[in-house]
Amino acid sequence: MIEESGTVLAVEDGFADVETIRTSSCESCRARHGCGHHTIAKVTNSNRMQMKAIAPIPVQVGQKVVVGIPEDTLLQASMWMYAIPLLGLMLGATIPSLFTDNTFFPIFLACIGFAGGLYLAKRKSQKETDNPNFYPKILRIDSTHKQTINIVQSF
Repeated sequence: MIEESGTVLAVEDGFADVETIRTSSCESCRARHGCGHHTIAKVTNSNRMQMKAIAPIPVQVGQKVVVGIPEDTLLQASMWMYAIPLLGLMLGATIPSLFTDNTFFPIFLACIGFAGGLYLAKRKSQKETDNPNFYPKILRIDSTHKQTINIVQSF
């Protein structure tokens, strides 16, 4: 289970809006120097991320919580977002190259294969929108922060 600490911003119908600050995983990761996420996080000022999480335990606005997502879910989502479009690109470039010496068709079909892979990833994402396995889940209330923080929202 991949875990991250966050603050509850809103609670409704078994779900909670949780804001996390992405710092712990990047600082402890060995691959951070070659990672695009770490580079983008350094360039942008905000490492804050807001997510909708399943709240199986009662939580209140302002509480510090620990949210988690299973590793296999993250791996499956990563495969669909990165590997499938890349596979479409490679197949689109390789297969026509076996039959013709013309460079136009492999380039054109590589673009079509990449776009097809992105389309498949988008369809998979839309299909899994209501799947609770793809939502982060509040695992526990963070015991290191016992006090609650009042959040004021202006409309």
